[in-house]
Amino acid sequence: MDKKIKTIDFVDGMILTTTTDGKIYCRPIDVFPLLSRASDEERRAYTIGKFGDDVRWEAIDEDIHISSLTKYLYTGSPHTFSSATEMA
Repeated sequence: MDKKIKTIDFVDGMILTTTTDGKIYCRPIDVFPLLSRASDEERRAYTIGKFGDDVRWEAIDEDIHISSLTKYLYTGSPHTFSSATEMA
């Protein structure tokens, strides 16, 4: 089964991506400058692409592919994560 984006959340300076296989990935929001500067309201206003492999924030003109969001598995706290390739 291909990994698809289910939800996006923002916690303590991190962007958390939950995928349809139940895994949660995280990246520092600073990696994405437009999201980093966006308001909470703008961050919550996202749409997942029809194939589940990208996210669009219309208000800030930002598109991010799943490959950029799923580099590190979330391991319990917003600043604790492991490389997704190490966990595979």
